[in-house]
Parts: sequence; C-alpha cells; structure tokens
Amino acid sequence: MIRVLMVEDDPEITYLLEQYLPRYGIGLFSVASPSVALEKAALERYDLILLDLGLPEMDGLELCRRFKEKHPQIPIVISTARADVSDKVAAFEIGADDYVAKPYEPRELVARIQALVKRYSRFLPEEEPPLFRVDRERMQIFKAGEALELTPAEFEIFALLLEKRQQVVSREYIANSVESLRWESSDRSIDTIVSRIRHKIGDETRPPSMIRAVRGVGYKYIGP
Repeated sequence: MIRVLMVEDDPEITYLLEQYLPRYGIGLFSVASPSVALEKAALERYDLILLDLGLPEMDGLELCRRFKEKHPQIPIVISTARADVSDKVAAFEIGADDYVAKPYEPRELVARIQALVKRYSRFLPEEEPPLFRVDRERMQIFKAGEALELTPAEFEIFALLLEKRQQVVSREYIANSVESLRWESSDRSIDTIVSRIRHKIGDETRPPSMIRAVRGVGYKYIGP
C-alpha cells in the first residue's frame, strides 16, 4: 500500500480522500498541524506528502522547504486553492514535485500520486529484509534466520512490540493482549520479561537500541 501523509486543514477534503484513496491501494494519514506533520514524518515511513499551502502555524511553502531538507527522498504534491502563479513557481523552486489546483478530480490525484511514487521508487535502494521474523503458527521469532529460544510470554510480548513497531505500547495494553500474562500481569513482571527478551536478542546497550522504555507508559520497538 502507498502511504500518503496529507497536511490539510479542510475536513471535507480530508473525509473525501479518506474514503476514495484506499480503493486504489493508497492509505491516507491526515494531519492539520505542520508541527505534527514534521513529527510524524520523522517517526514513520511515507511514500508521498500531499501538502496544502494555507495552513495554521506555518505557511505551506515553508513546510515544503523543511520537508525537502529533512526527507529529500519523499515526493511532495502541493494541493491548494491559491491561484497565484508566484506560489506555484516558488513551490517548484524549493523542491515540490507536482502542483494540483483545487478543486480537482480525485482520480487525477490518484494518477499523479501513483506516477510520482513509481518514479521515486526507481532511485531508492532495495529494502533489507527485517532483522526479526514472526511465525505465529509455530510461535517462533527468528533473528536473521535463527530461531530465538523464547517462553510463551516472551514470544507474545516481543511479537506484539514488533507488530506495533515505532508505536508506544502501554503495560496495560500488554497485560490485556498477552494471554500468557493473565495471571502474572503486574508492571514488574512485564518489565522482567522485557529485560529477558533484551538479553536474548542482544539488546543490552545503554540506552537499548531496539526495545526502548517509555517512562511511566510502556515500551516501543525502534530497531530495524
């Protein structure tokens, strides 16, 4: 699925595209705040940014410039009702890849997104296979092809963190989601199990490079 980060403060446009784009294999992740958009782009993977120019906090052209400085590998489509030719010229000068004037046909937007993502994908290096692979049928997790020796509780917690990679998973969520913890669900027991997982996967640096503790909340997998 193509992942698109849309920065748009018009709820009607957001709703329309949220309903329309998934039909074409495009997942839309929408925010209205430029600062939130920059945070999400730093933490998550996106294939394209769809950017309005009239935004709160920051002008869309400035936001486009910052995106291109930090993430030059992500194509940017400007989507705006501003008709000033100088805006269009400025957008291309600072790195925008395409410019769509509102109102537009959603199907045209789909075609532009698909064409840009295809064009950029030719210049990206092939992704390396993930370090860990989860086999739920056999209740095993493999590190670089080698099976880890995990208890049922260790398997379930680590599989959950891997599936929620880059997301904070609270201890409460772990306790309610992991069958093996129903009778042993205190914060201390979860912390002990995570410590054992770190030992078994070689994540004992300070701070840990793969499973990071989020103070007062839970854990987040940040590794490859």
